[in-house]
Amino acid sequence: MRAFRRHLDVRTKADGTWVTAVDEEVERTLRAALRDRFPGHAVLGEEDGLDGPPDAPRWVIDPIDGTTNFVKGNPVFATLIGLQLEGEDVVGVASAPALATRFDGIASGPARQDARPIAVSDIDELADAEVAFGGLRYFGDRGLASAPARLTGATARQRGYGDFWNHCLVAAGSTDVAVEAAVSLWDLVAVKVIVEAAGGRFTDLDGVPTADGGSALSTNGHLHEAVLALLATDDGDVGA
Repeated sequence: MRAFRRHLDVRTKADGTWVTAVDEEVERTLRAALRDRFPGHAVLGEEDGLDGPPDAPRWVIDPIDGTTNFVKGNPVFATLIGLQLEGEDVVGVASAPALATRFDGIASGPARQDARPIAVSDIDELADAEVAFGGLRYFGDRGLASAPARLTGATARQRGYGDFWNHCLVAAGSTDVAVEAAVSLWDLVAVKVIVEAAGGRFTDLDGVPTADGGSALSTNGHLHEAVLALLATDDGDVGA
C-alpha cells in the first residue's frame, strides 16, 4: 500500500503482462515467511516459479493479482495464497488491502470475509442472475467470441470487475456467476477454495473442476450446468 498510487517502474514480461518491483518484493516476503514456517513445503509463485520437493504440500501465490489495476490506481487487486495437498486445493486467502477486505476459505468450509461467514446466493434461474466477466477479448482467443453476448442475453445483469474480485463476490453471494477465458494457476487456487467453501462450484470453461485449466467458471452451483451449456455452443453454430 505504500506504493499504491505512487510512481512505479513497470516492466513487461515475456507473456505481455506487467510486473513491478512491488510484485517481486511481496513474493519474496511471502516465500521467506512460508519457508520459515513450513521448511519442507514447496512454493509456486507467479514471479519466481516453483521451488521445493515435487511431492510436498505446495503453496501457490500471486503477490499482486491485478497488477495492471495496481499500476493504474484501481483498488481491485489482491495478494492470493493457496495451499495444495496431494493435488487438492485446500486453503485459500485473498487479501485486498486497498479495499480493506480479506476473504479466506478451507476445503469443505467455512468461507469468510473479514472473519464473517459468507455463502453463495440461492438464485436458480439464469434469467434472474448477475454474471461478472473477465477480459472479453480472451473469449475470442478460445473460439468463444460470442459467449459473452449469449450470457448477456440470458442473464439479468452483467458486470466486469475482473480478477479475484469476480470470484470472491460469487462466494459472498453478491454476484451469481463469474467467467474468465484466460487465467493462470496462481490466479485461481485461492479463489477456487473460497468459492467452494462458500457452497459454490468452480470449474474451467469445459466443466473440469480444476484451477489449472487456463480458464475459470465460478457459480453458486445452481446455475453451473446452464452456463456450461451456453458456453458449449460453438460460435460457428450461432444463427444456424
